[in-house]
Amino acid sequence: MSMQTLLLSAALVAFGVIAAVEISKSIHQKIRLRRDTASSAPHRGEESTWNELTEHHRPVRHSEPQKFTAGPHERLLAICAPYSLCRRDPWDRLTCSDLDGTRTMLSLDWGVCSRADLLSRVHWLITSGHRSGFDAERARWVDTSLAEAERHELRESAESSSDAAETLWRLERMLNNDRDIRNVDFSAWDLVRAGMLTRCGFALGWLTEEETWDTLAILDRGLRERYRSWTQVSESFRLARWYWSSKSGKDEHFNDLHDLNRSLVLLSPEGPWGIIGWDVETPEPSFLILDDLLNTGAAAPLTAGERKRATRWERWVDDQVIARGQHRPQHFGPHVEQHHRFAKRA
Repeated sequence: MSMQTLLLSAALVAFGVIAAVEISKSIHQKIRLRRDTASSAPHRGEESTWNELTEHHRPVRHSEPQKFTAGPHERLLAICAPYSLCRRDPWDRLTCSDLDGTRTMLSLDWGVCSRADLLSRVHWLITSGHRSGFDAERARWVDTSLAEAERHELRESAESSSDAAETLWRLERMLNNDRDIRNVDFSAWDLVRAGMLTRCGFALGWLTEEETWDTLAILDRGLRERYRSWTQVSESFRLARWYWSSKSGKDEHFNDLHDLNRSLVLLSPEGPWGIIGWDVETPEPSFLILDDLLNTGAAAPLTAGERKRATRWERWVDDQVIARGQHRPQHFGPHVEQHHRFAKRA
């Protein structure tokens, strides 16, 4: 057998293994989605609630369907679509329909009242977000003996501390592997919200249009590294939001209904993620907001430990911070760990 034939055979085998893995992932995700859909579907007597949610999430668009073309800008705007649906904003434009409501939401839910606040929050979601804490919980609770000890401590303080109660809820979900939470990639939860903040920042005049498209391109790069389709983004976002919300009972069931309905609308033939192809090309980002982040001390290089745990995309972001910061006198302040708590309406 010739060397060319051997190489071709090896390549085909390798390709077959990769394809089988990807197909297996896709099948597993679809099975999980069907299972969650069945458990979250409206119960008898809840049809009116489901219909209200469907109307609430009805996509609003500015363009005429027959004249619509999915280009780079439309692909970038699709990142923000979950929140565009909930706020009745046109998903194919940067505009926000309720500027006063947007300003109030940013102030109350995110503590954002200025450009500097906005850039700091977006940068936190890009570089760390809730995913870093959730990943740390997952890694810590792999040791069941440590998890049981922590559960005992949390039970003692859960009645008097909402933080302890929510942490206990997440610990029990992780130990039980509810909704296969041990295998969820939490990145979409942070990156989609960063897209929403970016869009709102433009609407309120805190970002230029060029900065807005460029920041969305950064987020797009991160999403493409972690996921292979809008379906995967939708599932990751939905499950991460469930884990973040940390609620049981009626609140959990209503959130499930809301998020399932939104996912189905997003991915439907008339929904943004059903219309915009995943593979639409977008421009390479330049990280235009980084200079201001460095000027205010909001951006700093990752520590050695953080760099080791970072994804390829997060290391790319860190490379930009290091390279841009090297040309500035006293460019980095002390590295301070940030703890952000936001309203549960996010």
